[in-house]
Amino acid sequence: MSHNQPTEQSAISNVFGMDHPQQMYVKLAWELNALMASMSVWKDNEAAPEALFHAFNTAITAWHISDWLWQYQPGIREQLATKFQFVFEETSTGIKKGLGKFQEAIVLHCNELRVCREIANGSKHMRKTKTDPNINAQAVWSKVVDPAGFAKPGDLVMSLRVTNKDKETDAELAFIEALGFWEKLMTELGVFTKDAKLPDKIIKGS
Repeated sequence: MSHNQPTEQSAISNVFGMDHPQQMYVKLAWELNALMASMSVWKDNEAAPEALFHAFNTAITAWHISDWLWQYQPGIREQLATKFQFVFEETSTGIKKGLGKFQEAIVLHCNELRVCREIANGSKHMRKTKTDPNINAQAVWSKVVDPAGFAKPGDLVMSLRVTNKDKETDAELAFIEALGFWEKLMTELGVFTKDAKLPDKIIKGS
């Protein structure tokens, strides 16, 4: 897919011009940065709980990079099947089944993506009939000891936590690990390219 012409339309419909897994990776990094900023800068209450929304979006993007990477090119699918040791057929049905095999493989290599899968599915469908009892994502409020920004002692401030079996960590750290997994894998596959850079909102004339 060439992006030599900055106003070229995406070959994929209904994605606002995105058509490359690298662009989803950039989207994930952007969302993660927004999440960390919303959690680290103490503000008075906003009109919306921004951190919750950013965490929702970050988990969904982190998980659905798997779809974008798998669907990208036949050569990438072949490399992924070889790396993660599974077999699929390059047919519409085989590609669909191969995606499931790929997704089952990556959660064995990255626990944080297992968490992202559960959050993404839970967030999208509100309630799932089948959930992983070992995974939990929650907002936790703790009392302020030392004042910071608008938060003073006695206030309750929010943190976002994820638990996988007996391991609990900040959601931001889990998402950083997921980002690192995708960066390493996509670098290994040679996916990153300057041609996949999305155009600016305003393209200056000559």
